[in-house]
Amino acid sequence: MNRIVPADHRGGGRGFTLIEITIVLVLIGLLAVMATYTYRMMVNKARMTQAKTVLDHLTKTEAIYYSDHDKYTDNVILLDFDPVKYPYYNISVILDNDARNYLGIATGIGPMTGDWWTITKDGVPVQADNSVFR
Repeated sequence: MNRIVPADHRGGGRGFTLIEITIVLVLIGLLAVMATYTYRMMVNKARMTQAKTVLDHLTKTEAIYYSDHDKYTDNVILLDFDPVKYPYYNISVILDNDARNYLGIATGIGPMTGDWWTITKDGVPVQADNSVFR
């Protein structure tokens, strides 16, 4: 005599339990959160690379200006800086020692607000210790 097993009985039938589905969804959620965090960190790192690039450009253009005029300038327009080209940082220059030395500053704007970089005529960019992206 063949006996029919009810469909809701779990004696080797097909399908997943609610616990198995929940565990899979939690794992997928954790992976998505980790991927999002990593992506945001990579985007911020790329934007910080822009700060280093713009400060390197500042060092080179200040060196050219110094060779032509025997002093540095704090006028970034004379150094041919295009603010559209560097949309995440405002650049400013502070002169010292009768324009024989300078401090270049890149201040984060927009999504990079709170980031702050400096560079001297030696050409080594330094991120501020209190930067939110450190």
